[in-house]
Amino acid sequence: MRSADDKASLRGFTLLEILIVIAIVGILVAIAVGNFGGLNEKYKVEAETKQLFSDLMDARGRAMQRNRASFVQVNGNDYQTYEDTSPAPDGDGALQNTDTLIIDAKVSHAIATGNIAVPLIFNFNRNGIASVTGFIRLSSTGQPDYDCIWIRATRIKMGQYNATGNTCAEK
Repeated sequence: MRSADDKASLRGFTLLEILIVIAIVGILVAIAVGNFGGLNEKYKVEAETKQLFSDLMDARGRAMQRNRASFVQVNGNDYQTYEDTSPAPDGDGALQNTDTLIIDAKVSHAIATGNIAVPLIFNFNRNGIASVTGFIRLSSTGQPDYDCIWIRATRIKMGQYNATGNTCAEK
């Protein structure tokens, strides 16, 4: 014969208990999805910034390696890099429609500039020296660790945009 305690343990869960557990799990999932969306935005901006940085460094290195100018054109959500090949063999130091397109990239965040005019067209000369000074940043609502690139004549560095000072702080 079973006791009263044994009979109670065989009953299982009530509908109310199951609904409460489902509600708690739903709230936890909603919080987790919201946080994941913010992290996803942050990492996407960082990835695009690192790719832009890599492409700028490639253009600079290409200019020095091949002993001819490389050009960078930034406008809106896209950027291109060109190698100065027109007229052949080593170009004329000016961006022409017939220069060789090396990279044509589109990013999902608007590219803004600081202390540089838009649309931005600049070059790295045969020695890898940039013709502009300022910074490029990817506009975002997230708080990424890297979202801007500052450009000096002889250096290119990644950093974090500081809206109060309108600067790109090196990291």
